[in-house]
Amino acid sequence: MATQTVDVYAFFVNGANPSTNISRVKQDIKNANGAWKGCIHFVLKGIYFSKRNLVVNANTIPSDKVFKNEQINSLIQNARNATGNKIGIYVVYLCGEYLAEGKGKNVIGVGGTEVVYFKNKTDYELFGRILLTDKAEGRYTLAHEIGHVLFKRYSVAWERFVHADPSGPYFNLNTRKKDFAHNNDRKNLMFPISPSFLPHITLEQCLIAKQSKIVRKRNLKSEEKNDFINKNYF
Repeated sequence: MATQTVDVYAFFVNGANPSTNISRVKQDIKNANGAWKGCIHFVLKGIYFSKRNLVVNANTIPSDKVFKNEQINSLIQNARNATGNKIGIYVVYLCGEYLAEGKGKNVIGVGGTEVVYFKNKTDYELFGRILLTDKAEGRYTLAHEIGHVLFKRYSVAWERFVHADPSGPYFNLNTRKKDFAHNNDRKNLMFPISPSFLPHITLEQCLIAKQSKIVRKRNLKSEEKNDFINKNYF
C-alpha cells in the first residue's frame, strides 16, 4: 500500500561528534513520525557533516528574517548542492541554545519553505528548510517546524502562497493578537511552544499537510521504513 512520505536530509554544523548527532537526528525523526503517525511518514535519507569542521553558533543568527541571512542561505545552498537539489526537507543543526533575538526570545527552531519555481497554481516546486539549536534536543521541535513547512500551499482564492495552520489561529491573551501559523490547543503539535511530550494533530492539519508538493506517495522499502541512513559530507 502506498504511503505519504517526506524525505529529510540532516546537516550538522554544531561541533558535536558524529555518533551523538546521528543519535539525535534519529530521535527527532522518531518523534516526528510519532506526532504525525497515521498521516505522513518521514524518511531520513542522509546525514551530512562538514568536511571543513564548520561550526555555526545559533546566537549569531537573528531569529527574524533568518532565511534572508547570508550565512544561512549559503548553508542551505551547500546542503541542496550536496543532495543534487532533491525535493524534501533540509534540517540544519546549529551550535548553541537559542537564536539571537529577533521576532521573539528563546527561539530554538525555525522552519520555512522556499519556492523553486512557479508556473501556475498546480505546477510549482517547493523544498523545506529548518534550523534547530541544541536546546531543541529531546523535544518535538522538528515535528513542529515540519508543520510550518508542510502547511505552505498556493491559495487559489487569495492568488498567493499561504502558510496558515488550518486549525488555527493561536490567540495571544497578552497582546490580544492572532497568530495564524499556530494552534490554540496546548496539546496540539502546532501550539507556539513546541511540546516535550507526544502531541496530536487534527484531521484538518493532516489533510492540508498531505497536499504539500514536498509529500510523495510511494511504497516504502524495508530500509526506508527503518529510516535508512546514508552518511555524506558537504
